[in-house]
Amino acid sequence: MKIYDMNSEEYKDNVKESVRSKSLCFKINNLDPNDPKLRNYLDQLFENRLPENSTIWTPTQIDRANKINIGKNVFINHSLITIALGGITIEDNVQVAPGVTMLTANHDIEKMNILKTAPITIKEGAWIGAKAVLLPGVTIGKHAIVGAGSVVTKDVTEYTVVGGNPAKVIKTLK
Repeated sequence: MKIYDMNSEEYKDNVKESVRSKSLCFKINNLDPNDPKLRNYLDQLFENRLPENSTIWTPTQIDRANKINIGKNVFINHSLITIALGGITIEDNVQVAPGVTMLTANHDIEKMNILKTAPITIKEGAWIGAKAVLLPGVTIGKHAIVGAGSVVTKDVTEYTVVGGNPAKVIKTLK
């Protein structure tokens, strides 16, 4: 876990990245989804780290693209929302359904200017269902499935299906 004081210079440097990312998301979200400029803007957003065979549909709200790593053959459907200050890693062959939210930061309840962050990791071949919410510090295991509308507060082991609020194990996959 990394802690940020929102009044610190370190945090203010992260705000600059947030402004850059939001500006590019605005451009991305206001293009026709088939416009060839879309890939150029995505490359700018991810500083040429987004693999050619990975796809992000618009609209999207990515606050700090420099803290997000996306693997090969990843598909992210429309309406992704990230608070990525703590870092997000999405490994190869992951599927992300519409309306997913990934939050890596939360305010300290006693000192609201303090942000506590922890990374989110989505392992190879996982599938995140529509409108799922992933909270700070969770890891979604290899080939795990997060059901639609789930709120993931704890790690999900590989080859497991979870659902609900908070997400609980529904079954284990073979």
